Amino acid sequence: MIRGWEGEYAPNFIGGLRLSKARIFREAGEEDGIGDAREGEVRIPYEGKVTTTWDGPLPPMTKENAERIEADTAEGLQQIFADKMDDPNLKLEPTMEGGELILHQNVKVGDQNLGSPFLLCLSREPTTRETWERLQASLPNRYDTWTITENVEKLQFEVEWAIKRWMALNEITHHEIVKVRGWVVYPYEDVPPSGDASELLGMQRWFRKRRKYKNQEEYRLAWMLSSPQMETFPEVIDVELTRTGLNLFKTWAPPET
Repeated sequence: MIRGWEGEYAPNFIGGLRLSKARIFREAGEEDGIGDAREGEVRIPYEGKVTTTWDGPLPPMTKENAERIEADTAEGLQQIFADKMDDPNLKLEPTMEGGELILHQNVKVGDQNLGSPFLLCLSREPTTRETWERLQASLPNRYDTWTITENVEKLQFEVEWAIKRWMALNEITHHEIVKVRGWVVYPYEDVPPSGDASELLGMQRWFRKRRKYKNQEEYRLAWMLSSPQMETFPEVIDVELTRTGLNLFKTWAPPET
């Protein structure tokens, strides 16, 4: 796996790592070029009703006219509602019951009060110049230093001990660390599909991005931290690595062909 850095934040320069919570990447979003403004979102399906009222004269309420009016209303309102409710998949369905429309919506669930894991993000090593150029184009230009890590399992172990050292230095003696690592998938175009609310408690939602980011070929290591001694962990922490940990980040140069 490889990783791009701004030189001043490279592990061997600072002696460790700066770990950020997943929400930081989401909030950086499009401008930064790393995060997906949609990553980590959880949406749940919702069905409701929309009632419409009419001003002015109406044509005779034959079955044909009623169907046409309901269909035109649904079509006219659908895009307005979709934009307002941030749901391009929103649907309004005529019911033929006196100005009622059925609303099918994917509601975004707020997660500010839920935990957000700390991430270390890597990418698959490009083996050709073409794949390297695709990866480079998908990441910020400010990355001027590249490293390669061959043993991800060992890296996870070393970073976890660095996190424990950080907690010890901050007098956190009781804690829980939940760790997950794996490939990011790119299964959707616009917004994450609706899912079960139980996904709110898992970390897999932070391993999904939109297809536009697929050239990053990203692999993530994630750590969810909790402790009765610290209600809220900082958004960013700086952890020190041992010499063994630092040696896991070797200098890497892109392929010539």
